[in-house]
Amino acid sequence: MTKKVTLVVFLAFLFHQQTKAQISVSDFENLLLPMPPMNAYWNGSDLLGGFSSGGMYFNNSYDTSFGGYWASGFAYSALIDSVTSGFTNLYGAKAASGFNGSSNYAVVQQNAIARLSNVSPIMVVNGFYVTNGTYAYNSMKNGDVFAKKFGDTTGTNSGLPQGSFPDYFKVTTRAFVGGLLSADSVEFYLADYGFTNDSLDYILKTWEWVDCSALGIFDSLQFTMSSSDNGAFGMNTPAFFCMDNLTIDITVGNNEITNGNINIFPNPANDFISFSNLSFNKNANITIYNLNGQKLMEFNYINPQQKINIAFLSKGIYTVQIQTADGIVNHKLIKQ
Repeated sequence: MTKKVTLVVFLAFLFHQQTKAQISVSDFENLLLPMPPMNAYWNGSDLLGGFSSGGMYFNNSYDTSFGGYWASGFAYSALIDSVTSGFTNLYGAKAASGFNGSSNYAVVQQNAIARLSNVSPIMVVNGFYVTNGTYAYNSMKNGDVFAKKFGDTTGTNSGLPQGSFPDYFKVTTRAFVGGLLSADSVEFYLADYGFTNDSLDYILKTWEWVDCSALGIFDSLQFTMSSSDNGAFGMNTPAFFCMDNLTIDITVGNNEITNGNINIFPNPANDFISFSNLSFNKNANITIYNLNGQKLMEFNYINPQQKINIAFLSKGIYTVQIQTADGIVNHKLIKQ
């Protein structure tokens, strides 16, 4: 499946500590549904206000007016209906199951926000699996009373060749840190009709991974959808998608160095970094790794005024490991 993914690194908070990585996965399999589960979903009608899975809390708002309806946030489902079109199949995934054939998955509305259940000093989002809901997929594939058929030159782009104003549907993920929303984002196309070769145009119907590691540290995540098909009242494409296996890296602080507070400065950095409270007589060995654990550079710190050139590094988040006779400490370095 061809995908267009735009990753923009946002400026995260500085933190430092010896780290032990732990992975937490929100797979929604802990959430109970009526039997048989493949015909069931939860939309908040019990007014619980949300649900938890894998270290994350997923907010839900249910409006009791007009007979009651899911107003915003997240729902979860095990529906396997990948055929029925329209709003009555709001909770079905086009993939007809959760990721890798699992039962449960989440359904996400416009501007839904998921937050950490227990905020730790260090949390990094790795990513999540995504697919279209049946409702949105069939609307884009065939059109309906509200939305155009994607690629249809008789619709919004009437009289123009396909590709003149390419159809698309995408989800944008942004991070909150300390209550502040980052301006940076990760974009993933759930449908893309912007290719010169029309045979490459697609509407997603399988589970695909969205790599969010560039967002770095977070305490909440916001998911926003946008489309090429818009009208007087906003987006015509149904603003829903399905999510599974939201994965976060829980890093537990455990300082092993007790003699001195070694810091990197500046952090974030552009071209050069130095170290405070790190004396050359400590025989420090310093190694810089990327988020995949790949060693990028290693050197001995022999001068307290020494500046380390990091201009060659791409923008992103790195781990700097400092090893002295006193022990080992890891810092997170933000390269702008």
